[in-house]
Amino acid sequence: MPINISVDYYNKHERELFSGFPNHEDINTIIRGSFAISKSELLTYMMFTEQDNDRDGYRNYNELSTKYSGRLGNIDDYLLFNNQSIQSRVSPTIMNNADITELLGVSLGLCVINRIHGFTEADWKKIPETNANSTFDFTIPKASTGTNFIQAENKGSVIDNNEYKRSSVSNRYSEIIDKKHYVREQERIHRIVRHQNLYYGTIGVIDTRNNSIAKVWLVDPPAKEINEDPRKYKLLSRLYFYLDEFRNIGVKEKLIKAIEKRINEINESKDFEKFNNVHLDYKYPHPFHLFMDGKNFVAIDHNEAFGRVFYIKYKEKIHPFIYALPRSIMQLIIYQDFDKIMKYEYIPSFSEKKVNVLLLSKFKEFEEKDVIYYIKDMFVFNERRIRYEASFFNELYHSKSGRIFGLLNDKESVL
Repeated sequence: MPINISVDYYNKHERELFSGFPNHEDINTIIRGSFAISKSELLTYMMFTEQDNDRDGYRNYNELSTKYSGRLGNIDDYLLFNNQSIQSRVSPTIMNNADITELLGVSLGLCVINRIHGFTEADWKKIPETNANSTFDFTIPKASTGTNFIQAENKGSVIDNNEYKRSSVSNRYSEIIDKKHYVREQERIHRIVRHQNLYYGTIGVIDTRNNSIAKVWLVDPPAKEINEDPRKYKLLSRLYFYLDEFRNIGVKEKLIKAIEKRINEINESKDFEKFNNVHLDYKYPHPFHLFMDGKNFVAIDHNEAFGRVFYIKYKEKIHPFIYALPRSIMQLIIYQDFDKIMKYEYIPSFSEKKVNVLLLSKFKEFEEKDVIYYIKDMFVFNERRIRYEASFFNELYHSKSGRIFGLLNDKESVL
């Protein structure tokens, strides 16, 4: 299902500013024509946030289960998907007081920027910064094309009619451009070349009309200086992204440690290209599923992808929610082909059709979460291997980075 979005410049002044962008024709193409993203793209940003091992809610299996459950509830409680677009179920006051408004603004804005520059969510992964590469005193999300940097500030708002710019929308505009005077001064001091890097401000706006079209307004604040190698940054951003995602889906610790070691080697090296195509110091197992810890194991489409099942509470019941990554990106990370890692976009063989999903859960994991009480009829207990097994045939969602996810066998789910 496509999600249609109306994309335009915030006003004539912003249109003139964007005319100086080296890729302004690409931007105009999106504005002049129809723009749509897949429901998978939007749900990917709505469902997932960066894992942070030092932040509550992102450190382990149980915390991630709770996060996924909460996000599903928010999508179902607050959002409508009518007329091949997205609307708010609730009043602007209720919606703007919820965290989902900011998340929605980020989701819509990044989907637009991703289309302009061919990014996936893996390109926006934050990597550790040092004093040497932090020039200004505020943080702006950034990604790299491999040759230059793209920065983004994404805001969101919900109003009664997004055909008009209500005060909440103009407030978001002010929040973005307020930094302009500071950055302009820094550009003058540091003699930063105009459009050395590109900075997009976006304001994603939905309303409460049942058949309205979501809007994204484009704003052009100036970009900050970034004293980093764009190619190295893009590579590290993706490596950090997949490192955290491998943790989330249950990849064994030995492989996690091998990736961490390589990231450190790249970070510390003055010639990081010497590691290009140098395989990780890790024995390649056969069969491939031996990469996984096996506690709550998922195999998709006859081993095209592997991951983990999270048993989450949704609508007062426990449901299996699967989260996986394709074998292809695991192989690329192990082989360390830098060009292929940085160009990677996942195109599944099961696109827009139902796919076989195999679930295996260890007895202890299954029993401790009281899962058996709710969904035991879906599973068969394997006495020899002391685990529960189930096979599903479901539609799944996927993103270009390779995230594969879905709520299984639940007809009432928003997904």
